[in-house]
Amino acid sequence: EGSGYFIGFNWADTFQADDKIGIAFGQPMKATDAEAGTTLTEVDPFLWEAYYSFRPNDSIEVTPAIFGGTDIYADTEDDIFGAVVTTTFKF
Repeated sequence: EGSGYFIGFNWADTFQADDKIGIAFGQPMKATDAEAGTTLTEVDPFLWEAYYSFRPNDSIEVTPAIFGGTDIYADTEDDIFGAVVTTTFKF
């Protein structure tokens, strides 16, 4: 058996028209019960993300985001952090 959760929040028109800001966090699926003979780890992984999306003009949308996580693999030493920028062009 396994369990996990995800919670996300979005807000529109925060700083200017057509912009969006959002945050999300949660725990990816992890085993909570296993068959006899299988070892379960006592690690509680946690992931998070924050982004801001804006339109500099009618044809372009830019979305910078940062993300991270703690204890994502089998032990407490596995943390991640990153950033990404997505640009969408529509013609």
